[in-house]
Parts: sequence; structure tokens; C-alpha cells
Amino acid sequence: MDRVLRIHAALATVALLFSLNYVISKVGLHAFSSMTFAYVRVLGSAIVLHLLFRQKNLPPLSRADHWRILGYSILGVVINQYLFLAGLALTSAHVTAILMTLIPVFALGAAIVFGRERASMAKIAGIALALAGALAVVGREGLRGADKSLLGDLLLICNGVAYALYLVLSKPDMKRLTPQRVITRMFAIGAVVMLPISARSMWTEPWASIPSTAWLALLFVIGGATVAAYLLNAWALAHTDSSLVAAYIYLQPVLTIILAAILLGETIQPIAIVAAVMIFAGVSLAGRPAPPAARPEAVPGGPD
Repeated sequence: MDRVLRIHAALATVALLFSLNYVISKVGLHAFSSMTFAYVRVLGSAIVLHLLFRQKNLPPLSRADHWRILGYSILGVVINQYLFLAGLALTSAHVTAILMTLIPVFALGAAIVFGRERASMAKIAGIALALAGALAVVGREGLRGADKSLLGDLLLICNGVAYALYLVLSKPDMKRLTPQRVITRMFAIGAVVMLPISARSMWTEPWASIPSTAWLALLFVIGGATVAAYLLNAWALAHTDSSLVAAYIYLQPVLTIILAAILLGETIQPIAIVAAVMIFAGVSLAGRPAPPAARPEAVPGGPD
């Protein structure tokens, strides 16, 4: 298999792992509370990442580095895991996958706010179109009176905003300190910060009655959807353009819709398909490169 095929195989595997994550996490959440599931996922991932990326003789982090990585952990691990799993527990897997494709749009919006991207008509129109797609999903739940699903959708949108802020703010340090070092430390901090928050949930969790299928789901989420997907994505990103890596994001909702219908028996509503098309179109429009005259001058820590 040549290099191009290996790259596409890796990215397709990542898309499949992330798509399965929505479905299999849903299975785990039938037995675990969302707070317990989130904490055990973060703790397990922190242990595996520490074993994989133990690096010695590295220069010490500055006090400012410690505080920034703490902030990245709060946004990208603590808030991300709690809101994602709480939202997934309340709404369907395929809607979750659709709403998660808003993250690139939120990241673009944050980059514009922080002055790392310049706004253009295409970017603004793309953001508006994608948000309209999200509102179509949320509005459907409101009109149906599905309060739990509506709350789940809103939690997922808030999660997308928090994760987008993490992506934009952490980019300079990811380049300077390496993703492995930053992410390993983020999960370690997350495991400490989340312990007191999740302690009551774990204390009252009926551990003895949790079926083996839920434990297997948790193991997959840690080993497959977190560690393996991250490693494959990082390898692909090092060997191809980021635009190709981003393009595979669009495959995830399609796979999730199919898997959720087969494995969970979810009924796919037409409005979900319409919303997905609107979000995809918005992300594509917003992601178009600006003409040279509209691009910001290169600054340290700015976008490539």
C-alpha cells in the first residue's frame, strides 16, 4: 500500500472510530451516569497517554505555560467531556454527530474575535448558514416538546464553543511545546480537576450491576475513540494537508447516521438531513481561503 492510500486509510479509520464513538458511548451511557463515564474516560486516557508519551530530559514548563495548559484542560477536557457525554445521553447519536461538525465554524468565529483571522463575506455567510442548520435541529426539538433532546442539543452546542476556543487558544503552544506533551498534560490535569466534581457520582454508581457490554464500550472509547484515533489523526496530519484531514470530518455524520440506524434503531428525521446539509455547506463556505489582500499579516502564533 503506497503512502497516499495509507493516509486515506488512516483518515477513514479515524472517521469510523469517531462515528462508532457516538454509538458505543450511547451504549455505555445506558449503564453509567454521564459524569462517571466522563471521568473514567479521562482517567483511562490520561494513564494510556502518560505511558505512550513519557518524555525525559525535556525543558521545564514556565509558570505561564502551566496556567495556559490548565486553561486548555478546562476547555478541551473537563468542559468538553462533561457537556459532550451529558448531551449525548439526552439526544440521539446522529444529531450529536451533526452538531459536532459545527466546531470548525465556532473555531473560525473565535479566531476572528481574537484577531487571528479576518472576517470576509464568505466566512460570515458560512458561519450564519451553519448556525441556521444548528437552529433547525434545536427548533425541531422545541416544536416537538422534546425537552430532554432540546437540552442535550444545547449542551452539545455549548461543548462545541468550548472546544473551539481550546483549539484556537492552544494552537501556538501546540506548535511550541508539541501536541503530545500538551495533550498528555491536559488529560493528567483533567483527571485531577474532575475527581472532586465526579466523586459523588462515582460513589453512588451501582458498579456491581454494570453489565460487561458497558465496560467494553468504555474500553473502546478510551482505547479506540481517544488514543488510537488521536495517534492516527496526528500521523495523517504530519503527512498530508490539514484540509484533507478536515474534509474527513464530513464523513463522520454520514457514518453515524447509518450506524445509529442499524445498531441503535434511531429514526432519522428529514430535518436532520436538511440541517446536516446546511451545516456542511456553511463549514465549506466559511473554510474557503481568503484572497491574498484579505489575509492578515503573519504574526507569531497566528494561523498558517
